[in-house]
Amino acid sequence: MDILRRVPRLRGSQERETNRVVRACKAAVGLLLTLVTMTSVLAGCSSNDGAEVKLVVPSVFYVSRGPQQPVSDLRVEERLGAGTATLRVTFDAGDLKGIVTVKRALDNCVVHLPVYHCDSQAGPTGSGGIQAFHLSPAQGAKAGDSAVLRYRVTAPGMEPVRGRSLIVIGRPELRVVLHRDSGPVNPGGSVAVRLTLRNVGDVPARGVALRMEAQDGITLSDRHRNCRYRGGTSAWCRLSADDIVIPPGRSYGLDAREHLRATKDATYPTVTFRADAIGTDYVPPDTIASTYRPGDGPPLRFVPAPRSEAAGATSTGSDDPQVLRVTVANKSELAAVAGTVHGPLGSLATVRIGARNDGPGALTAAVKVLFTVPEGTTVVASPYSFERDEEVIEQDCRALAADGTPLADASARQPSAGRYVCTARIDAVGASATFPFTLRVDKDSAGGSGRVTVMDGDPRHPSGDTEPADDTTDVVVSVWPGPSWATPGFYIAVAVGVPLFTLVVALYVWRRRLSAATTR
Repeated sequence: MDILRRVPRLRGSQERETNRVVRACKAAVGLLLTLVTMTSVLAGCSSNDGAEVKLVVPSVFYVSRGPQQPVSDLRVEERLGAGTATLRVTFDAGDLKGIVTVKRALDNCVVHLPVYHCDSQAGPTGSGGIQAFHLSPAQGAKAGDSAVLRYRVTAPGMEPVRGRSLIVIGRPELRVVLHRDSGPVNPGGSVAVRLTLRNVGDVPARGVALRMEAQDGITLSDRHRNCRYRGGTSAWCRLSADDIVIPPGRSYGLDAREHLRATKDATYPTVTFRADAIGTDYVPPDTIASTYRPGDGPPLRFVPAPRSEAAGATSTGSDDPQVLRVTVANKSELAAVAGTVHGPLGSLATVRIGARNDGPGALTAAVKVLFTVPEGTTVVASPYSFERDEEVIEQDCRALAADGTPLADASARQPSAGRYVCTARIDAVGASATFPFTLRVDKDSAGGSGRVTVMDGDPRHPSGDTEPADDTTDVVVSVWPGPSWATPGFYIAVAVGVPLFTLVVALYVWRRRLSAATTR
């Protein structure tokens, strides 16, 4: 019997042991699966997975020899597409010995020729490292001497990235020379410009970057396929060293004229030209460069120009952009604008004065608006901007003495006066600009109307106004009997408020009657 009693106990013990083993196996398998899963996730989230390093360096870098620029700053940038990584840049400057001296600018890495290193930490936003160095000609180096600076970027788990820059002693300096058609252009007409580039530097310009910016009513008609355009007013052309090399002292000109077209309302349009050698030019960031679209016309080409080509041309004589100022046979008709002062004696009234452009031409320059305050009124408030006062910027309107001299600082709040001069911008045809003045009606002065006169504000850009009759208009003062509070605003409020009040009372009475009828 004891044996029979022990058999079930033995079986129960074996079952419990078996269950413990099964649970342990399940736990082990679960742990193993968890580890495998975590390993897979970590592998997929590797900080360098799919990341690429981009090295941004100039293909050619020019080192100035002039005393006005004793050093030239070389900028080296590494960009990481994604993730994080520690980047190391190795600079092989062995070829620079005897040609260029290198000193660190604002970086922590120390320059030890011929080979030195810089470390940077690339962040999770795709950023990278930036290094800057001061380069200057070595003693005895001559214009045209050159050497190669080599770069190597490494990071854990990534393929090395290599690059190089040709370092050249001396700088090419390009001057833009313009030859344009003589005479004014009709509205909507075209003008052709011949462009010449002259290298006044001490080394060849290997490649050219040309920028053209049109504004104030003129557009670029040509669309060269080796240029990029933003709308019809901005062009950016980069020709490589395979396309053009301009030796020092030589000039290259366009093989065909560049065509421009004036708009119907153009009066004083301008086109700005700037040329730089590749390696000295400004390259916009990707966010700006992506807004340009390539042209589809014949390519822009430069050919050697005769040395006499510069005769009769215009040039800045400096590295400033060359501005082509086109004269268009167009005019802008100016008209004075003025309101009427309404109110009883002692009341305050706001009147707006200003100017309007009746065309047909746009007006690029500001105009002056002279306001003579009506007799029998006093200015209690004139246009004022607190922001202009804080930034010490001239107010739109200035108070004047009888002899025309200003009564206060340009940016300060202007005092009460009998005359004011305002600056208005009415660029587009049909545009107007007005300025509010608050006047107190002191007395009823017969014939005491004020006056507004509009005139050109820039003698270099006259409007060509041919109808002076509307350049002046009166500011009429209309005084009616009544208390000082009986202003036009008061009558408007009464005209609107009384009907509304009557309507509200009528609705209230109707609802009361309806409620009384319902309760009966």
